[in-house]
Amino acid sequence: MLATTIRSLVLALIWVSLQGTFTVPNLIFGLLLGAAVTVFSQPIFDRADDKGTLRGANPVRRMYRIVVLFLVFLRELAISSVRVARITVAPTLNIRSAVIEYPLDVTTNREITALSNLITLTPGTMTLDVSSDKKHLYIHSMAIESDDGQGVISDIKRSLEKHVQLAFGPVNQETAE
Repeated sequence: MLATTIRSLVLALIWVSLQGTFTVPNLIFGLLLGAAVTVFSQPIFDRADDKGTLRGANPVRRMYRIVVLFLVFLRELAISSVRVARITVAPTLNIRSAVIEYPLDVTTNREITALSNLITLTPGTMTLDVSSDKKHLYIHSMAIESDDGQGVISDIKRSLEKHVQLAFGPVNQETAE
């Protein structure tokens, strides 16, 4: 309870500082907003090993990993944007698109959803479906180098999936580092 109150106060102070003026209505709204954010984000930072939470982990480490995931995504977004721009402005359209069966290393619904959304938000790729056993994603790639799409698979595994596991995965993955 004390940690929740402290988080709410810190968020309220951040809110007031972002508003630029310290007024009572700003402070009250900041406290309400901070309390709401703290209550609704509690499952993310809860150390209890309950179903539906991210199963523990140090909240600071968890937030750090979420920020790192965001930065990795921005890097992939920039690289993919340049790649798609090159393809579209090229005088000849010499591309091979394909639907790839992507083997998943992530296991939870939260991880699969996050990875699927990040893939779809990256230019040139789009998640089409998740297999019924949740072991594969079906991804459309605008341009592949090989027939089996191993380049796309290794790019996603190396960057996005690895960081999704670290940011949203169970604690046992974190302690294995």
